[in-house]
Amino acid sequence: MADRLRVLITGCSSGIGKATATLLAEGGHDVIATARNPADLSDIRSCERLSLDVTDPSAITKLASLVGEIDVLVNNAGRGMVTPVEHADDAAMETVWATNLLGPIRMIKAFLPSMRERGSGRIVNVSSVAGRRAMPLIGHYAATKHALEAISESLQWEVRGYGIRVVLVEPGAVSTEFSKKRLSGSPEMGPYEEIAAYAARIGSLINASAQTAREVAECVVAAVTMKDPPLRVPTSQGVAKMMADRTGRADREFEQWLFGVGNEPGPSV
Repeated sequence: MADRLRVLITGCSSGIGKATATLLAEGGHDVIATARNPADLSDIRSCERLSLDVTDPSAITKLASLVGEIDVLVNNAGRGMVTPVEHADDAAMETVWATNLLGPIRMIKAFLPSMRERGSGRIVNVSSVAGRRAMPLIGHYAATKHALEAISESLQWEVRGYGIRVVLVEPGAVSTEFSKKRLSGSPEMGPYEEIAAYAARIGSLINASAQTAREVAECVVAAVTMKDPPLRVPTSQGVAKMMADRTGRADREFEQWLFGVGNEPGPSV
């Protein structure tokens, strides 16, 4: 990768995206920060600020034509969703899938051809620990991140021979405005009130050690700039252990651990 990179980042209105754009700009890179409302980007210095709604295919096509070639694409824009699978309404589901999965895929389709023709490039997809471990009430959100992980893993084998690397950055809980913008299928949990209360207790344990947006952004910057990146970059040792807690246990063993059968549950953070 060149010393000075041209990097396009989605979802820069707040949180991880804004912190990443700021750090990369401070590092001397040419940053194109995007958000649905460009006014939200006014406090990011030394970068190009453009409007983009990743759920709008025509907006992605227009942006690609305007921006031209880039060295790195960072797919960061995302929407959360907390609801029982049964209660999710169609509009909310479509927004989450369009933002978290179809948006990144369309961005990749828009910018990958020029990277391939040039013989170099990098695609960084901001995933989540939920992409490796689904918990109660986040099934729809986790499904989009599971799918993003699968797409990214498949893509890396397809493009590696063209000098393009794909990297998944995997945060856990992050102290941002993201959770305040979560979509919910229903304000009432109905028959799921008991599991919702339990999930809230688990969430409070995990959120107690949430990373800052800057800490996660530093991992994104590393994924952008490192010479030989791995496919997956967990953003902390705690996040890596959370995923190992799932992959290292059989389904029944994980269920017993999660719900405290025989001992107190202890989600690693």
